[in-house]
Amino acid sequence: MLLFWGILAAVLSFALTWWLKSYSLKRKITLAPLRDRDQHRIPTPRIGGAAIVASFLLVMVLIAIVLPVSATDFGFPFSILGISIDKRLLGILIATVFLSVVMLFDDLKGVPAYLKLASQIISAVILIGAGIGIIYLNNPFGLVIALDTVKIPFMIGASIYHFVLWADLLFILWVVIMTNATNFIDGLDGLAGSISLIAAVILIFLSLKVNQPATALMAAVFAGAIAGFLPLNLPRAKIFLGDTGSMFLGLMLAVLTVISGGKLATVLLVFGLVILDAIYVILKRIFRGKNPLTNPDQSHLHHRFLRAGFSPASTLIIISVISLLFGLAGLVSGGQIKIYLIGVLTILSLLLFIALDLTARNNKSKAPSSK
Repeated sequence: MLLFWGILAAVLSFALTWWLKSYSLKRKITLAPLRDRDQHRIPTPRIGGAAIVASFLLVMVLIAIVLPVSATDFGFPFSILGISIDKRLLGILIATVFLSVVMLFDDLKGVPAYLKLASQIISAVILIGAGIGIIYLNNPFGLVIALDTVKIPFMIGASIYHFVLWADLLFILWVVIMTNATNFIDGLDGLAGSISLIAAVILIFLSLKVNQPATALMAAVFAGAIAGFLPLNLPRAKIFLGDTGSMFLGLMLAVLTVISGGKLATVLLVFGLVILDAIYVILKRIFRGKNPLTNPDQSHLHHRFLRAGFSPASTLIIISVISLLFGLAGLVSGGQIKIYLIGVLTILSLLLFIALDLTARNNKSKAPSSK
């Protein structure tokens, strides 16, 4: 069943991506990549992420219609306008539509950075309202870390709700981190999609391992939607994710890691390299007196690989293989081993960052100066 729905999402995603590419070029809905950090020198459609979002939404709605309720049961039965749907699934659909509409407008017209951040936070709040959140953290060295100890009540109409301070703040932070992590690495053809696909497949097997079929099914649809898009996004890309796609990838990965029990450590192993790179770049920008979020440049990991002499294809393969190996290690390891693996990944990543910077400087010093 997982394979069927994943393939359906892939076929639909590929067809929509192909159509969007043709439509965008015909109507000239492209942005000439004149920014210093862009690798492409010809106008390329930047709304390919809409195909991933649309295929995911269509297949998930179809699943909710034709399959038994148990297929999308995340523990929050809900009914609206006489239609039965899991409340968490409804929240995911609404948050996806909201964030994607904002980011599609950004891809077409441009949106200020603070509005993009606000939309990420609002999407997280929508998910929290639907019952999705991080209530506890597994502690492999002792007792579980509870995050629901502080609850702040508030009323909406005649109903009383609670803002679970630490749990809700951590989930909002997690959504912001993941949406920006996928957006940061969307500067090299196929990179954001490839790593997200690896994470999605790992989450399928992890969800099945802990007997969470609904989460596995959603991850399979998500993986299929990415897989259908990737053939047109690999080097040299015919269409880009845009913020619509990259932000959606991060949002879904944030959701899938927590919707039916924490899987943060495993996803951290897959995305650890790029998350650490984002932190590394932000700190470097701060030390140089630059705004860390609104001064995009060629300082990210894939840019440093390119400056060190690697091709776009080899850069994509190296980063993807590192992410895959650590993800597989996390999948077959217990809690304590995952913590140790995160430590190993952190050390290796820092060594890699330093080696790339030194190699790039060495290549620059050897390059003949132009007069």
